[in-house]
Amino acid sequence: MDSTAPLSRRAFIAVGAFLLGLAIDDVWARLVRGFRLQREDYPRFVLGGFRVHHNVFGYVSILVGVFVFPALLIPLGLGMIVGHRRRDRLYWFLERAE
Repeated sequence: MDSTAPLSRRAFIAVGAFLLGLAIDDVWARLVRGFRLQREDYPRFVLGGFRVHHNVFGYVSILVGVFVFPALLIPLGLGMIVGHRRRDRLYWFLERAE
């Protein structure tokens, strides 16, 4: 992203990226847990005794966004994290597997 772009253009991209992050989170959850999010027994990614939540991609996006395309990647990652928080009441991307 060109840092000399007008503020309104950068703001539009940032808001769009945040909304895209929310949408990605929602679609991901519905693909895994069913359209109405009703499925209780669904596949979980467990690594070394910890369950890794899909919002880990939001944190990775923010980290990468610190170095490249910050106006796009940081709000995209925040959208994924906020979407996960709204639905599952969880900010963290790791928890002990049962």
